[in-house]
Amino acid sequence: MTCMTGPVVAQQAERTVLEALLAGERADYEVTEEFARAVPEAQLAGLLETLRAQIGPIEEITLEDGAGTLRSAGYQVPVRIVLDAEGRLAGLRFGTPEPLVADLREAVDGLQALGTEVSWLVTRGDEALAAGDAAHPLAVASAFKLGILSVLVRDVRSGKTDWDRVLRIGEGHRSLPSGRLQDFPEEAPVTLHTAALLMIAESDNTATDLLLDLLGRDTVAEELGIAPENMLSTREFFALKADPAAAQAWRDAAPELRPAIAAEAAVQPPDPAAASGQSVPGMEWYVSLERLCELILPMTGLPILELNPGPAYGLGPAAYKGGSEPGVLNFTVALQDAEERPVCAALTINDPGLIDEAAATGAFRALLRRALGQP
Repeated sequence: MTCMTGPVVAQQAERTVLEALLAGERADYEVTEEFARAVPEAQLAGLLETLRAQIGPIEEITLEDGAGTLRSAGYQVPVRIVLDAEGRLAGLRFGTPEPLVADLREAVDGLQALGTEVSWLVTRGDEALAAGDAAHPLAVASAFKLGILSVLVRDVRSGKTDWDRVLRIGEGHRSLPSGRLQDFPEEAPVTLHTAALLMIAESDNTATDLLLDLLGRDTVAEELGIAPENMLSTREFFALKADPAAAQAWRDAAPELRPAIAAEAAVQPPDPAAASGQSVPGMEWYVSLERLCELILPMTGLPILELNPGPAYGLGPAAYKGGSEPGVLNFTVALQDAEERPVCAALTINDPGLIDEAAATGAFRALLRRALGQP
């Protein structure tokens, strides 16, 4: 007679509930009241139907301690399931479907179709494993914040400043979300560490402008390889984007006149609705993937960069910063492979239309897995 231990019983219960969910057999599992409130039955059924339509029939489930992978003929999907003490469904999370690819070359094959302009780069140590237009600067949205962090980390490591230094939020720093510092009162004290953490983990734009003001635009522009006259604060960026006439004037102006036009546009807080539209060609932060990898690799292991692993979730400790706005998407990740060799993987997509972020995330995760030699 075989006696199953507690963990084995729990694992089998998780698998049974997951199989019932995927098969649409609602009578074979129960949910907690909290789960039912958070995810109504109709919403759960729609989520599962969408997943089945995306990846096709599930052929294999691997599950251990509630975490695992679903596999169909063409995709794999990270999954996390939580049961309460009574075996009821208390938590469920599906990751982005990742196309199954045999090797790095196959992972790269599908990238060009993700947008009008696409660049990618995978490096391991000093070797470029895969590259497509990686030296060509494209718009990278919030990934430019890696340049600010790079300058700040260098200043801290050299003793020029300290993480505990306190800055004060001024009205000119107040930008649009994402983030939370835009809601802090005037003159609120913020340490460099807190500002940097919010800038990276939550892409806080007010924290970004606070640090940019401290470190200097010319210094950050040089770090990124951007012309100083094109180095916008996030508040200026949103203000120009919200005012088409000002944006056109900035684009048409001689380089030396651009900073004054941007500053004038940003005197008044930008309108959130007007600033939410499609990206404006030429009015962004244009950085090559080669430069982004050069910036992030020396900061691998910095806890600030590991709080939000983005598309590298579940693939090991990863330094990550990405960026997005309508028409722009970037992922930049640095981590180590099984042999502790430094790996950087980065992808940028620019398109005047709609970018399929889910498809891009899945394709990037497939690329990252192949770069790490993971199944």
